[in-house]
Amino acid sequence: MLSVVVCCYNEAKVLPLFHKRLMAVLDTLTIRHEVLYVNDGSRDETLALLAGYCRVPGVRCLNLSRNFGKEAAMVAGIDYAGGNGLLFIDADLQDPPELIPLMVHHWLTGSDIVNMQRRTRLSDTSSKRISAHLYYKLMNFLADKFDVPADVSDFRLIGPAPLAALRCMPERTRFMKGLISWLGFNTIELPYDREPRSAGLSKWGPLALIDLGIEGVLALSRKPLRWFSLLSLVIFIATLVLIIYQVSVNTFSSHHVIMGIAAFIALGIAMIGEYLGATLSEVRQRPIYLLDRLLGETPERPEHTCPTHPREQENR
Repeated sequence: MLSVVVCCYNEAKVLPLFHKRLMAVLDTLTIRHEVLYVNDGSRDETLALLAGYCRVPGVRCLNLSRNFGKEAAMVAGIDYAGGNGLLFIDADLQDPPELIPLMVHHWLTGSDIVNMQRRTRLSDTSSKRISAHLYYKLMNFLADKFDVPADVSDFRLIGPAPLAALRCMPERTRFMKGLISWLGFNTIELPYDREPRSAGLSKWGPLALIDLGIEGVLALSRKPLRWFSLLSLVIFIATLVLIIYQVSVNTFSSHHVIMGIAAFIALGIAMIGEYLGATLSEVRQRPIYLLDRLLGETPERPEHTCPTHPREQENR
């Protein structure tokens, strides 16, 4: 069975059209399917619309207790999906539901992960295109022994093996693009044209995107810490050489050396603080999300392959 997970936050303006198009597409599939909406603390009429959709068999909704963010909403969808395959799609209709049959075809013919990759970014502003290009370059430069494919959104299908692996990952700091790429497995990227947003405004402002980028670096790589350690050694040696030289020519001045080292240390402390903050999130063991209620029928949950599942215990 295929579970279609739709994370929603203030999508009331576009939900009726999205749901109509999605259900029309799913009715053409030859495999069993369900729709699992995740309402991530919406403040408009999203929940009321979803409650109406859940009266139909095969449609369910997880209503989170507040807005936890898209990454947490996706984790909730992974935890509560009843299918052995899972497909993420946004409700803003930028990702056409009509591409779902193609994704299912590639899944059934052997692909473990089917990623939808934007063919172009012509609809984006020049600044957004440049920042996206630099972002993926940085991610692949920092990633340890795996690649993060460029221009791949959360519009993807995940098969049984990678889905079981995701359910076994206990970390709280989630960066789904990186985690799913880290899994490996037989992965394919299918090019598609992303459509303009049908209604409403994007929830991803510049600051939110910067925050997501920092979270991605913290979740994917320890390279910045390693580089800082090596650079510290280089600066330490260079400082000793400079002091010896200045003493030898009687021009020694400690002010410049102290100011340079202090600035470098401040930068290092800031970076280490970010990693410590991410570690604190793991140590506290707080739930990634809290469920307020579940709307719609409740089928049996899939069996998890991992011996213990911390989120299972926290959200029961």
